[in-house]
Amino acid sequence: MEFLENVQNYIDRYHMLEIKDSVVVGVSGGADSVCLLTVLCELKAKYELTVKAVHVNHMIRGEEADRDENSVRNLCQKYDVPLTVIKKDVPAYAHETGMSEEEAGRDIRYKAFAEEAEKLGETVKIAVAHNRDDLAETVLFNMVRGSSVAGLAGIKPVRDNIIRPLLGTSRSDIESFLEERNIEYVTDSTNLETDYARNKIRQIILPELKNINSEAVEHIAKVAEDAAAMSADTVDKISGIVDYSADENKAVISVETLSALDHITAGEAVLTAVHAVCGRRKDITRRHVESVLSLTGLKSGAGVDLPYGIRVRRSYGDVIFEIPVKCTGSGDKESDEVHLTGRIETKVYDYEPGMEISKKTYTKMFDYDKIKGVLGLRIPRPDDTLVVNADGGRKKLSKLFTDMKVDRGLRNSVPVVCDDRDVIWVVGYRISEAYKISDKTQRVIEITYIEGER
Repeated sequence: MEFLENVQNYIDRYHMLEIKDSVVVGVSGGADSVCLLTVLCELKAKYELTVKAVHVNHMIRGEEADRDENSVRNLCQKYDVPLTVIKKDVPAYAHETGMSEEEAGRDIRYKAFAEEAEKLGETVKIAVAHNRDDLAETVLFNMVRGSSVAGLAGIKPVRDNIIRPLLGTSRSDIESFLEERNIEYVTDSTNLETDYARNKIRQIILPELKNINSEAVEHIAKVAEDAAAMSADTVDKISGIVDYSADENKAVISVETLSALDHITAGEAVLTAVHAVCGRRKDITRRHVESVLSLTGLKSGAGVDLPYGIRVRRSYGDVIFEIPVKCTGSGDKESDEVHLTGRIETKVYDYEPGMEISKKTYTKMFDYDKIKGVLGLRIPRPDDTLVVNADGGRKKLSKLFTDMKVDRGLRNSVPVVCDDRDVIWVVGYRISEAYKISDKTQRVIEITYIEGER
């Protein structure tokens, strides 16, 4: 009973379950998940739970995977728990998505759990069987990879509707509980291998740490709790610092703000920006974070590339996080240029002295008779110039954009109105002095740029 009481106290401590909750339980057939299902069935009456099990056959280990599935079927039949079995070719899915098999398996499992939870209603919990040893392994793994404080927090007891009732329990206590009750479970042979980094931590490093101190796992778990508390405080500090635009899928942090933060908080701000853009952050190491933070001391235009295809760059007073999208531009080769979606509308009429000249950003007036050939709308080209003074002096558009502090990532999508000879208007910024209305103008062309849907 002591084991059950400890698990129940842990459940209550983190408010994992409410009366009449529905719970989807991930059951692999291993000791941890078998224990979890057993515990929840024994607590079923106390919390008035509706329990449903889900087993995912990864189709990796052949007969062994089928053995696991049959074991789970028998267990659920014994406990009278409804079971959904999902078979998914994890190696094929990993190949399709570019994930490792471990990542692909996890992705498939959690999607399966979420789908089953959705069928049961709105207030459904998903219970997974991580234990205290798993927590210690994760902390060590993250630490070795170069993690933030959030990484040292390891696995959270509760995340959204996902609960981990056994996270405060050791693997040895779980196995003892099952042995005392003569409850059978299966062992995944891949867990005994040392080809994977996590398995090396499980099979080699943690046992050695326990030889040094028998309570090593408990101490690591305490560090994780402290790190989780520190991480929560840090998250509070960065609230509002990351400016994310869903339309552009771009996150921005001002250089001034980032530079003023303490190092730990600044690092968490970087990780938050990465997560905002791509929904992931686990492969972002300390080295990546440091490279981003170094941009605050570099000139505008400097940048670094991160995992997930993210490009982080300094643009004047901001650090910008985005995933560049490549598509066909004005030439035949693939480039970072983009097709314009806008259009221009024109009106031509006689000039009258004293006529009011439009000062609107997207409507400009020009001397119609100075235009040669046909008007066109396009993106900037490397050799484009603009007449910038009455003497005919020219400036390259690249230099103009720099002088006007136009974000480098936006420059190749700025609309340019031109005739057969020259650029007459850099939309949103400046018109050519060569096409301006003067006292000699006879006819005026009014050009309005209208943005389209991207």
